[in-house]
Amino acid sequence: MATETPVKELVPPVMALAPVNPAEDLDDLGQLQNHLIQAAYLEMSTVPMYLYAMFSIETRGYSQWDPGMGAFRLIRSIVVEEMLHLSLVRNLLVAIGGRQKIKFYNQDFMPKYPSLMLHRWPELMLHLGPCTKKLVKDVFMEFELPKQDLTTLEAVPDGWYRTIGEFYEGVGKRLAALDKSTKSAIWNRDEAKYQYVDAYWNKDGGGGPVLVHDLKSAQDAMKIIVEQGEGIDPKNPSVPINPLKPTPGLDELPHYTKFKRIADGVEPLGFVYNLPTDPKTAYYDEETEPEAHSINNLFNAAYCYTMHMLDVIYDTSWEGMEANKESLRYHLERTFISLMQGVLVTVAETMVASPLNVTTTIQQNAAPTFEFYQLPETEKKAHLIKLCEEAMHYFPQLGGDNSALWLLNKMPDV
Repeated sequence: MATETPVKELVPPVMALAPVNPAEDLDDLGQLQNHLIQAAYLEMSTVPMYLYAMFSIETRGYSQWDPGMGAFRLIRSIVVEEMLHLSLVRNLLVAIGGRQKIKFYNQDFMPKYPSLMLHRWPELMLHLGPCTKKLVKDVFMEFELPKQDLTTLEAVPDGWYRTIGEFYEGVGKRLAALDKSTKSAIWNRDEAKYQYVDAYWNKDGGGGPVLVHDLKSAQDAMKIIVEQGEGIDPKNPSVPINPLKPTPGLDELPHYTKFKRIADGVEPLGFVYNLPTDPKTAYYDEETEPEAHSINNLFNAAYCYTMHMLDVIYDTSWEGMEANKESLRYHLERTFISLMQGVLVTVAETMVASPLNVTTTIQQNAAPTFEFYQLPETEKKAHLIKLCEEAMHYFPQLGGDNSALWLLNKMPDV
């Protein structure tokens, strides 16, 4: 079970690895790069948290007559947009010469839970937990809280902003200041060929990738991140589906308002699996919980391979791609999406439907721990296949046509 962890250990390591100083000169390039590394961590920290809650919902459609999206689809749309924001932030970092400054597959970068939210004061603790109205209200809505709604007279610790709204405002000011002080020389256009600009996995979410090459395109990327998360104005609950090309009548809700619909019961949750809060690998003992232990290892390895694939994509140029010709970059992008949607989701959904062996008053099911898994230096794909075959002893549905194992065999070995 989750145990009490000292608060000092809950501060994300990225605070020390890429420290920021809100008072530092706005035209300091190193500070801007560190801001963007922390921005990537901020976006990344939402993905496991929201996915865990989403996977806990067994009822995918509350009623065939229900006109709403339902809690499951609402959260899925938010995750899709958070993944977009993660890519936009990394595009921004690449555009200012920071391509080698960050790796997603890094033990010190990948979020752990529980942990403190970056740039939120007073502090907010982040958790992996089954979806409840309380979790949505107390954690998810607080994470996405518009900056206008949160004021405090408390002193903010060194290296912290009060809200993510203030944090992203600081990023925007630094981008503008450096563009001006360098006379636009800040933009490393030779590196543009490494940005993620295609193969977006849009499903219920809006917006799309942006090729960042000047201040205007950087501001466009920031606009998508901020509007989809906090919204434009707390008094106006909707935002354009495409923030860069608003079309009357084509609107969606920002993340804060989507979560509020769940917290208020507008979008019913239906049946939710009883999953542990902030589980760790050690929670699934190999002797007493061999099924959960096996499939959790597979999930964490596939999760880390997904992050590793993103790193490889950002190190692979799309320059010279031609129609009707094989392209390594295109292959990586398409298989990356297949790994997310076809392997990670399949394994997680199999896991949360599996009861644990431990006898409790209320039956508890297994759930993925979203932890760092040390992949081998070579033959990573073979290692994933081996883990999948081991899990198939307990979950044979992971094999067969169009299965997790089938897709893993089609993955590139990178």
